[in-house]
Amino acid sequence: MEENPYKEPALMIEPIQGLFVCLLVLSTLIGCGERSTPQDTETFQDQSQAKTQIEDAAVAAPEVGWKAIAGEGVTLSLPKHYEGGNPHTDINTIAAKLEKVSPGYSARLEAIKQNPQAIALLAFDPKTANSGFMTNVNITKEKVPTGVTIQQYLEAATQQLVERYEILEQKVVSIDPYQGGRIVAKSTTGETPIQQLFYIVQDGNTFWLVTYSTTVAEFDQRLPTFEQSIATLKLPQSN
Repeated sequence: MEENPYKEPALMIEPIQGLFVCLLVLSTLIGCGERSTPQDTETFQDQSQAKTQIEDAAVAAPEVGWKAIAGEGVTLSLPKHYEGGNPHTDINTIAAKLEKVSPGYSARLEAIKQNPQAIALLAFDPKTANSGFMTNVNITKEKVPTGVTIQQYLEAATQQLVERYEILEQKVVSIDPYQGGRIVAKSTTGETPIQQLFYIVQDGNTFWLVTYSTTVAEFDQRLPTFEQSIATLKLPQSN
């Protein structure tokens, strides 16, 4: 019997499994915290006026009021109040910042401290420390065999996520100058429903996964910020 020539997505599920498990653990760690009343809406006043979803991530990079956060060979811009850095070299500094925001958070990074090279960049919004889930961004990467397409990787990633998430959106997008994929998914961490925006960026045989996570209640307000942020992504060959 002739073999099915379209086996790549199924074969890829095993390689990316560790990647997504890592992200699920990370989301749980950052999501831990005391639940409190939602933040005042003025925190998101600027974003709440721009709720029309951008069809792809090729939007103008923000400048005023934003800063670039450097990771392991990658940089990403976020609003200036975000904190973060390179877990490989800065995990203790990141932990100290988390501890300052909310005592006890740094202890939850022990799993990341055991394998800091697994995450290229980690950033968080300290203003959300008491909201039940700390809004955060992280970047991971993995190398894949030659010939794997963004569509194949996107489908394999979706198959991996569907076990724990409700998939709301999945599509191929342009993340200038790269090919990319986009997934929007909803899950629950503890008592707080969360929603995540995944961008998969292909750079040759390397796939970068940029994950923006926040509460379901805040997702629409923060979405324009996330979409602006991904347009600032700089990979090693881009620097």
